[in-house]
Amino acid sequence: MINTMMLCPCGSKSLLIDCCQPYINGDKKPESAEQLMRSRFSAYALCNATYIFNTYAAKSQVDNSIEDIKQWAKACKWLALEVHQTTKSTVEFSAYYIHDDTLCELREHSNFVIEQGAWRYLDGDISKNDIITKVKRNEVCPCNNYESSITVKKNKKYKHCCAN
Repeated sequence: MINTMMLCPCGSKSLLIDCCQPYINGDKKPESAEQLMRSRFSAYALCNATYIFNTYAAKSQVDNSIEDIKQWAKACKWLALEVHQTTKSTVEFSAYYIHDDTLCELREHSNFVIEQGAWRYLDGDISKNDIITKVKRNEVCPCNNYESSITVKKNKKYKHCCAN
């Protein structure tokens, strides 16, 4: 069940139900490569592997499975998305996430195509996949730097917040 007061994980500062949720639910189609990319990030944050798989281009679906996508989405705590640059069919972005108690940044230049009247993710070139820091249990949780809900509690320790 979706928290109706949750800000969209894509970083738009809009509520999820007014931003990416209609795309993820299939109520609307993204009208641009950037909207699709943002909705895919939100789907990772929400562990919606089916949406992610369905928004791959047909030739890219061959190399991915819903189960693999689900495992990766669940293995990470997706914190924030930063869009650096967009064109009609490309988006360069950084995704920030925690994996194995490590805060990471993935920077990618993604390519999108239109198939059967809908935007699809084709592929991407990763230019950066770096560890920012190892998160210690008694430190302030890194998610405090990123607002994921209107009622976010600031300065919670990592062990009481995003730690497994």
